[in-house]
Amino acid sequence: MLTPAQEHAVDQFAKSLPALGDDALIDAYHQAWEDHRDALAEGSDNIGKACAESLATEAAMRDRFSDYQSHYKLRYPDARRLVRARR
Repeated sequence: MLTPAQEHAVDQFAKSLPALGDDALIDAYHQAWEDHRDALAEGSDNIGKACAESLATEAAMRDRFSDYQSHYKLRYPDARRLVRARR
């Protein structure tokens, strides 16, 4: 569950995503999922916020690219699938 301040921050973050260029959006997606994975591993208090931001970047990627995973793999060919962090 997010605090009101976290909800506001995530809303502002999500609203900013459409303004990013393609490469910047892909980078934001990558960073958000890394942050989510790290928050889970550390047992951080910000797991909810990290999850919300990763889902917001995924939604923005889906809106921008019909096959967003292919665009991601082109930019980060050696990255492990960050989607596994959700499990």
